[in-house]
Amino acid sequence: MRSSTGRQRLLAIICCVVGAAALTAAPAQAATDSYPAGKGTFSGGPQGWITTAASCNLGAPLCTAEGTYDGANGNPAGSYAANTTIALNVLTLFKSRVTIQSPDFTVASAGDGTLHLDRQFVGGALVDLTPEATYTVDLIDRTTGTQTEVMTETITANPDFVGKDHAVSVKAGHTYAIAIEAVTSSTVAGTGLLGGTTSFRFDNVSLTVQTSGGGPGGGGGGGGTLTDQQLQSLLAGNASLIGPAILKGNKLSVKVRCPQKVGRTCKVALVGLLKKGKPATKVRKAAIRKGKTKVLVLKVKPRALPKVTKKKKLLFKETVRAGKAKAVVYKRLKLIKR
Repeated sequence: MRSSTGRQRLLAIICCVVGAAALTAAPAQAATDSYPAGKGTFSGGPQGWITTAASCNLGAPLCTAEGTYDGANGNPAGSYAANTTIALNVLTLFKSRVTIQSPDFTVASAGDGTLHLDRQFVGGALVDLTPEATYTVDLIDRTTGTQTEVMTETITANPDFVGKDHAVSVKAGHTYAIAIEAVTSSTVAGTGLLGGTTSFRFDNVSLTVQTSGGGPGGGGGGGGTLTDQQLQSLLAGNASLIGPAILKGNKLSVKVRCPQKVGRTCKVALVGLLKKGKPATKVRKAAIRKGKTKVLVLKVKPRALPKVTKKKKLLFKETVRAGKAKAVVYKRLKLIKR
C-alpha cells in the first residue's frame, strides 16, 4: 500500500506537469499601441496635424484650396478638411491639391499594424459639376528618409464617413509621420452660374501597432504558418515593388523584391494597370527567393501603349503567394521613358 507521503509527492508532480503544460499552451495576449497622440480623432482641435501644401490649377480668386481643422463635422464631430472653393464665373474644369500631415511619432516596438481613417467627400453647391476626389496616404519614415504609399482611393460625393484600413509594418525606435494628399477635381466644366465649396474630410486617422507575439513582421524569423495579413504587412512595409518603372518601347521593367522576413520563396504575378480592373500589360509571373530582387519585364498591350506613354506614374497590381498565404498589393510607381 502506497504511503500518504508518496501520494502527496505524486500529486505535486502531476500538478506541476499540468500547470507547465497550461502555461505553454496559453496564447500570448497581443498588446497594441496607437499613434500619433490623440489617435487622429480631431476632438477639440487639429492635434498637431498641419497643412503642408495647398494649390488649385485656376489660381485665386477663381479657385482656392486650403487644409483646415473642422470642428463641426466628423465621426464624431471634429475632422481635418481639404476644402476647394470655386468662384461663380468659372467656365472650365478645376483641380485642387491639398496635403496634410500628422505630427511625428516614434514607435516603441516593431510589429504588424493597421492604418485606419474615416473619409467623407461633400460636393456642396458644386455637385452639378460631378466632382470626384482622390486621396493617397503615405507613411513617412523619418529615420531612414523613405516614404511608402499605404493606400489610395478615388471617390465621388458621399455624405457619410466611411472607414478604411490597410496593413503596415513598422520598426522599433523609428520615427514616422502620416501624410495624406487630397486631390479634388471637376469632371464637368462650369457654366458660370455655379460657385461654392467642396469639402474632403478625414477623421480618426491613426496607426495601431501590435507590439507582442512572434512571427513575421513582429521579430519572428518567418518560420511556422504565414497568414494572409502577415504577408500583406510584409509586402507593404518592405516595399516589394521598387520604383521607378522603366518604359522602353513596349517593354516595361519593374524591380520586385521578396522580403527576407517572408521566410520562403514568393510566387509573384505582376500586371500594369491603366486603372483598377483595366490591365495595360500582360501578366508576368516569377518565383523570387526570400531577400532577393528580380527585374520583371512586362509587355504593354498595343491599345494601351499610347495612354501608358503619357503617364507620369503607373498603377501596378502584385499578387503574391508564399506557402499557403496570399496577398495583393496595389502601388503607383514613377514612370521613366527611355
